[in-house]
Amino acid sequence: MGLKAVLFDLDDTLYASFQAGDAYAYERLAAWAEGELGVSGAAFADAFRQSRAHLSRQQPGMPPIHDRVVSAQRALERMGLNAIRYARCAHRVYWDAVLSKMEIRPGVTALLDDLRQAGVKTAVCTDMLADLQMEKLEYLGLADKIDYLASSEEAGMDKPGAPIFWLALHKCRCLAEEAVMVGDNFRHDIQGAMDVGIGGVWLNWTHLPRPADDRPYTEAHTFAQAADHIRTML
Repeated sequence: MGLKAVLFDLDDTLYASFQAGDAYAYERLAAWAEGELGVSGAAFADAFRQSRAHLSRQQPGMPPIHDRVVSAQRALERMGLNAIRYARCAHRVYWDAVLSKMEIRPGVTALLDDLRQAGVKTAVCTDMLADLQMEKLEYLGLADKIDYLASSEEAGMDKPGAPIFWLALHKCRCLAEEAVMVGDNFRHDIQGAMDVGIGGVWLNWTHLPRPADDRPYTEAHTFAQAADHIRTML
């Protein structure tokens, strides 16, 4: 069967790098806490990190772990501060910082245009909350170039769980063997996709060792390499 859909991870796949934005976000949170709340910025940033880690341990693989409002709420409560008044403000400080560091990868727009011209559906298949991922796509100028968003919030489970991949296939109205998944996280994106029969293109931009998996997939070190491979499937 021919290629009918390409599924893309978002963070660290269509743009780089989430890690840089995350690090900068903690700097901005610290400055905000000192200026707005009059408390130690380092202490607040540390409490925020601990809250995120605690959420991940409490609800592994579940979408609420990505909610920075909840992380901020717990951090503020830990420090004896008004979480109802300030948690959403901290959430906004965090995400504005992340957005400011995002840079779309070279070749993304051209590939999406080529896929649309070829009649191939596209979906962003991503962990995280739907509204934030939509905001990122708007910021990157990709909102009108992607056909569908399949978030783990909507699916009810993070990757590599199967529900998010089935959701993306349903939206694209195609079978697993008619789709390919592009992502930077081998376990979550590539193995998760292959587990349900979707082909994988691993964007190994950090040059990690090749994992032990006997199933066929394609490895690329730049988005341009991944795009060239996908074009051979059209």
